[in-house]
Amino acid sequence: MPAGPSDQGATAILETETEKDKDAQALFEKAQKINEELEGKEDDKIYRGLNNYAQYYKKKDTAAGNASSGMVRKGPIRAPSNLRATVRWDYQPDICKDYKETGFCGFGDSCKFLHDRSDYKLGWQLEREAATGEYNNSGDEDDKKYEIDSDEETLPFKCFICRNSFTDPVITKCKHYFCEKCALEHYRKSTRCYICNVQTNGVFNPAKELIARTKMEEKAKSVEDDEISDE
Repeated sequence: MPAGPSDQGATAILETETEKDKDAQALFEKAQKINEELEGKEDDKIYRGLNNYAQYYKKKDTAAGNASSGMVRKGPIRAPSNLRATVRWDYQPDICKDYKETGFCGFGDSCKFLHDRSDYKLGWQLEREAATGEYNNSGDEDDKKYEIDSDEETLPFKCFICRNSFTDPVITKCKHYFCEKCALEHYRKSTRCYICNVQTNGVFNPAKELIARTKMEEKAKSVEDDEISDE
């Protein structure tokens, strides 16, 4: 395996830009040098190109006159020749707390934290389960165990106000879900939505999708309890 440079690439040169002896800055500096050489001399009738006409009036204290010092440049600013990147691998579990607890985040796609509802276990927990044999008997071989339906991805599973499971869920005109009791209590304080601050005008409709999902979950749970009791 070939070894890298001894300086870890700190002196590597970027060669994608125009050569520094041919770019706009170099041409301007060349024109200035020629003007300094011709200053006070007679015209020698030699054509030196479009950029090298003799300047009989020297500009001072202007951008053009100082265009070869500091960050003042004639034409595009040169890109740095030596480019070294410092990369930081972020392994911090920065998970959005609101989305994990309620299934909704007011920042939406612009949220800087990860929108994930999964439950994570630390390394020592996994090692303990592996040592006791619990890990091998956890039923993880079921491929459908962790499937999430498309409806569940868009619907929250807890109220954003009380942070508990929905009780008589309602939906506002701005498509936000709350418990009926929580929505009415907040409406007494403010007529605007608790999440996005949009005027609700007191309109709270029953969240039929959430109600249907709750009924399906209760039905599935009752069937599972019956199977366990039969065993």
